[in-house]
Amino acid sequence: MNKYLAIIDMKTVALAVICVAVTYACFTLNIAYDLDITLFSIAVIFPLVFTIREAFKRRDNALKFLSQFKSGLCSVHYCFEQCKKLDAARRAEVSSLLDKASSQFFDALGSENMDIRPAEDTVNEIIHFIQRNDDAISNGLALKIIRFVQEVNEGMENTISLKMHGTPISMRAYCLVFVFVFPFVFSPTIVYHLPHAPVFLTYGLSVLHGFILISLYNVQIQMENPFDQIGLDDIQLDEFRFRALEPSKIALD
Repeated sequence: MNKYLAIIDMKTVALAVICVAVTYACFTLNIAYDLDITLFSIAVIFPLVFTIREAFKRRDNALKFLSQFKSGLCSVHYCFEQCKKLDAARRAEVSSLLDKASSQFFDALGSENMDIRPAEDTVNEIIHFIQRNDDAISNGLALKIIRFVQEVNEGMENTISLKMHGTPISMRAYCLVFVFVFPFVFSPTIVYHLPHAPVFLTYGLSVLHGFILISLYNVQIQMENPFDQIGLDDIQLDEFRFRALEPSKIALD
């Protein structure tokens, strides 16, 4: 239930209060006018829909980059597991490095500074491991592993860049301003068109329209950061963490 209520915050309460206050002022001061709010509605709805759509695109791209990251780690793991010249201790060392890199990367995603250098350094240790064990790792296998390591680095860089650079801030600011201006245009129009309607209906319609707009705005804000595990549509990060399989469970060719 908390996740369903996550779109309700202090901005929702503030806008509801504004809607009620403006409607009350319209009744008290006899303010009502017949205004075509179609153009004004487009000016609010269009940027909201645009930013929500772009936020969903960012989420889809994040899923692709995270999948690339995990598949790269798993491919590196499988390559080392199939290298018979490496003993169990050295294969376990690689698995430990991959698990450490995965944990460091997801810690960076959840932090404010988003520093992925520790994860990159851990991934690069795999290259040093290959150099230290060139007697057991063939050149062909080494090149294959390096290619998978490159995919891991690309997945990390793309994901962290996507988190750092969101949808245009100016567009979101524009949306928020017009969402709070909307009651001053909409409420007098309701009063004009529903002069004989029950008072509670007029208040209810005013608050309802404001709630819809601010909820759409809050949905977009939550979609801006699909990694914080707050919104309903956030990425399930645990699904992309590296989990090494037991050697006996890996099907060898």
